[in-house]
Amino acid sequence: MEFLAPAKINLRLEILGRREDGYHEIRSLICPVGIYDTISLTRVREGIILQCGDKDTPEGKDNLVFKAASFLLKEAQVSRGVKIRLKKQIPVASGLGGGSSDAATTLKGINELFSLHYSQEKLKILGAKIGSDVPFFLEDGPAWASGRGEKLLPVKLSPQFWVLLVNPGIKISTAWAYSQFKLPGKNKLIKFTNAIDLLQFGEEILYNEFEKIIIPYFSEVAEIKKILKTLGAWGALMSGSGATVFGIFFSQNEAQKAERKLKENYRERNWKVFLAPALL
Repeated sequence: MEFLAPAKINLRLEILGRREDGYHEIRSLICPVGIYDTISLTRVREGIILQCGDKDTPEGKDNLVFKAASFLLKEAQVSRGVKIRLKKQIPVASGLGGGSSDAATTLKGINELFSLHYSQEKLKILGAKIGSDVPFFLEDGPAWASGRGEKLLPVKLSPQFWVLLVNPGIKISTAWAYSQFKLPGKNKLIKFTNAIDLLQFGEEILYNEFEKIIIPYFSEVAEIKKILKTLGAWGALMSGSGATVFGIFFSQNEAQKAERKLKENYRERNWKVFLAPALL
């Protein structure tokens, strides 16, 4: 059985402070986008076999896919094993949630492969034990995330938009980024609402606390934001803990034009460039 694991972007990411359990309290508006890793699952007699072929992705117990498979098979007391082929397209350590999405998709896939009949809510509870972003990828669309990321409120985003994503090849550890965080001043928090019209709300909805941490170390992030705006993006922002930057376009045609110009004018930079629809 083959499954697609989408990437995500953070349209807004506020860090409210450090919790007693060592995690950070966040508020984030997250949207899945149409860039996918591919996960193929096959039942085997016993054990977990993970094959990836990506030099940046571990194939052992440190991989979230392996952890998810091991956790669910043990939880459900499945006597057989699974062979997993993971084909990466989402850049590693890029702020796009590839590892968490792969883990969530593995949970959904094994649930289907072995007919476990776990509900979506049960899978979310299990997913939260694997990683803070995993429950989001068990949702079916955009959501507000709070707590350490596991508390979710579905949200209807409009209008349809496309994102032009630029990954400069800088790998940033989320743990390192959080370690650099200092308690912010009083930011204006946006009220949670279950429907958001981006054009009506305005570009100020785009905010990422991590930019204050990352840009002083990696000025390329600010450069890419400026380039995307010059190419016609409605707004541009770094996703997650970086270093991928996305620009928002409400016209697919305009987004495609910007993609062509970006690849032509900055081909020597060896950036990874993706154009994808928001999955609303």
